[in-house]
Amino acid sequence: MSQGSGEAGFIGRVLGGRYRLVAHLGAGRFTNVYLAYDLSQTRRVAVKLLSQDILPEGWARDGSLSSRFFAAAQEAAAVNHRLLVAVHDWGDSECGPFVVNDYLEGGSLLGVLDSGHLLSPSQALMIGLEVTRGLEHIHRQGLIHRDVRPSNIVFDSRGRTRLADLGTSGVLTSSAVGGVLMAKSVFAAIDAVRYASPEQAQGLTPDHKSDVYSLALVLTEALSGRVPFESDDPEYTQMAKMSRKLDFAGQFARLGRVLEQAGQPERDNRPSAHELALGLLSAAESLPRPTPLPLSRVGPEIPDTDETAAAAAPEKRSEVSAPSGIGRSALRRMLVALMALVLLGAAGVGAYALWTSQYGTDIRPVPDLSEANEADLRSIVTETGWEIEFHERRQDGTVAGQVIDQQPLPGIGLEEGEAIKVWVSLGPELVVIPKGLAGIAVEDAEILLAAEGLSVGEVAERHHEAVLEGVVVEVDELFPEVEPGESVDLVVSLGPEPRVVPDISVGASLAVAREELEEARLGILEWRESHNAVEVDHVIRVEPLPGTEVPADLVVTVVISDGPAEVLVPTLATLGLEEARAVLESADLCLGPVEGPLDAEILASNPPAQTIVESGACVALITRPAEDPEAEAEEG
Repeated sequence: MSQGSGEAGFIGRVLGGRYRLVAHLGAGRFTNVYLAYDLSQTRRVAVKLLSQDILPEGWARDGSLSSRFFAAAQEAAAVNHRLLVAVHDWGDSECGPFVVNDYLEGGSLLGVLDSGHLLSPSQALMIGLEVTRGLEHIHRQGLIHRDVRPSNIVFDSRGRTRLADLGTSGVLTSSAVGGVLMAKSVFAAIDAVRYASPEQAQGLTPDHKSDVYSLALVLTEALSGRVPFESDDPEYTQMAKMSRKLDFAGQFARLGRVLEQAGQPERDNRPSAHELALGLLSAAESLPRPTPLPLSRVGPEIPDTDETAAAAAPEKRSEVSAPSGIGRSALRRMLVALMALVLLGAAGVGAYALWTSQYGTDIRPVPDLSEANEADLRSIVTETGWEIEFHERRQDGTVAGQVIDQQPLPGIGLEEGEAIKVWVSLGPELVVIPKGLAGIAVEDAEILLAAEGLSVGEVAERHHEAVLEGVVVEVDELFPEVEPGESVDLVVSLGPEPRVVPDISVGASLAVAREELEEARLGILEWRESHNAVEVDHVIRVEPLPGTEVPADLVVTVVISDGPAEVLVPTLATLGLEEARAVLESADLCLGPVEGPLDAEILASNPPAQTIVESGACVALITRPAEDPEAEAEEG
């Protein structure tokens, strides 16, 4: 995206009284990105500024776009992770709303691909794994990135990957504001769907698996040089994504199969970010350690304006001592000095005269390159016409990027077109991660790592059915070796996942209760009680209650009916009616029909006394009949 006339005039502006824009780094669909100098912190930062060309009419008066843009920036700033580009600040200015991020010297994956470089499977896997871990962290916060693309995958000076632009893309592509911006963006419509998931292409709400799909497309492009399903017709691209699967035709072995699964049209068939990370780790077993990415690590210089120079004085001093700060004229003087040191030594000027008379001016002595950096070596090529063959190796006592050997040695003469071999350090020898970390407490893992000069890095806590809480499940690193002094990421168990007591209803059969508890992976204790209303071998109640979240090792008590209880009919003879009623109720029996006078004493019961009956049964009573007065008179 070319800069509009407004953007071209922004260089030198100070935003928010703090951030001086010093160079235009690139552009996205809706934003321009600038290298800026933080005058209060004396550091380089990246400032993302909404393009003046696409800002809707009256945006400054309305304020809705700015407020949503800032809300997204604030949300992104709260999501702190080593694999995400940090958001430091945001604000409004006469140039438009802006967001301040880390400045990463290594550029972006887009820059690597635009320079004509395709990634090796190992490089693509390493980048994919780090982006996936960043996405996994975002998704655990309940957020979605929405715009995973090469320009948002950036690298620091050591080639480590970070994911940028969390949050703002969602604001700029949603609702009425998004429609205005999309309509005014100078990017072709195909750019909007190039890395979009099928559901995004349909206008549906994206979810965390939409980010996984976009990453699969990005890694496919990095490996092959072409975005899958891309055409000049956005509608064709959308239809192809909805109907076709990602197909590597057997290329890239296990890595290809992992990406094919991530590129499924149906989101339910795709892995989550965590599952994708596991797949990438599995594919890494068959791949070699990746070579360093071909990154450009020399960033734009900070202009020597009075205000910037004053604020940047500490950084300027550090740049003077660093080889990366050497300009062309300074480099020319350095080369002359190096050559003079080699040629003259104690012999004086005569040695140099002897050299030129014998070999002529087309042959130049090779300087000592031990203090040169990559930028210096490139400049030497320009100055001398020599070719430089770069080789890399690790060596203890060196730092990455340091020249550790050269052929020919300093002082040897070379003609234009001849080659110098230079060995550049990848850093000290790698340290092997100790074996046996899995299965021990995280505190013990710290001790083992410290013995190797390493430390515990990010600890991802996950539930595990077979590993106790606080015990290391696995080492979350792609390769078995790491840089000296680095941290090692671990996965630590939270123990088995909590369970939820299933919904076992009163009156359910014992067989159903057993099946549901087994499916919920909970133990069962069967307890039997008599019950008049629940039939035998059916559930009276469950303890704890259904729906309760419980520890994995909890045993759920299921109370099962043994049917109605059996009781003995008590002896009721000679009792009055009310006395008999009380005795029956205390025995869980009820008073049945009464044969005879109600105010007479009881002669017998039906069932008879000491008969076994079900609890709750009713007992009929027979009372003594009233005596006949005439009969009593005759007897008298």
